[in-house]
Amino acid sequence: METQKKNEQWQVISGLLILSIIGLFVVIGPFLTPDPCRQNLTQVFTQPGTPYLLGADHLGRSVAARLAGGGMNTLSFSLLCVAGSVLSGVGLGLAAAWCGGLTDTLIMRLVDITMAFPGIILALLIAGVVGGGPVAVIIALMLTGWPEYCRISRAVGLNTMSRPYVEAGVLAGFSGFFILRKYIIAEVLPQITVLAPLGLGRTVLNISSLGFLGIGLAPPEPEWGAMIAESLPYLRQSPHLVLVPATALSLTVFAFFLIGRPLGRRVRK
Repeated sequence: METQKKNEQWQVISGLLILSIIGLFVVIGPFLTPDPCRQNLTQVFTQPGTPYLLGADHLGRSVAARLAGGGMNTLSFSLLCVAGSVLSGVGLGLAAAWCGGLTDTLIMRLVDITMAFPGIILALLIAGVVGGGPVAVIIALMLTGWPEYCRISRAVGLNTMSRPYVEAGVLAGFSGFFILRKYIIAEVLPQITVLAPLGLGRTVLNISSLGFLGIGLAPPEPEWGAMIAESLPYLRQSPHLVLVPATALSLTVFAFFLIGRPLGRRVRK
């Protein structure tokens, strides 16, 4: 038992360390590297070293600069998507638990309908209908990401509302806002804290998948999935053009899961 707890702690620490390194590079990188969209056709397919730390792509653009810029876009979009999903999902879940009756039924049927479709397929459909671009991607992933937060918020809310101290508060005349803030939301937040890192990992992967398919930021703006897609034709000639963004993407998703899984096991206990 003690060994498992130490392993879980090391997993969380390792995930946070990986994310810290990636986040530091993403934040500081743009100040240390050239414009990620600036082309230099005399440096096409330059190998890692000088003058480009991670080499240059097929248009002579700095891979390091594009990696940092793409990381900023991918991670910021992921945070916006998860934040929107959490706010809408928790709000609807608490509304379903608090109101009950027809409101509960309608919200949960909407959850069932949304979860009946594979998330990435539904996001691809929504983004394609809206017309692509970053706003379309964020809206699409928010609309597909909220059901899990709604379901857990509703379940925790119903469980908390059945406890004697909450029932006593209702009988004592405490306002609904006070009960929600003091008791119910306090129980929901730890569960959301567990779900959010896992949701961020999936969202980073989904955003990169959509970028790989050409739905997202318009060229020449950098994005990890788009970097992989546009470098695939040159895989044999310059494999680092694919390996660099693919490694950054894999490490980021892996770090989020390293953080989320031990937290999930601890909460379930």
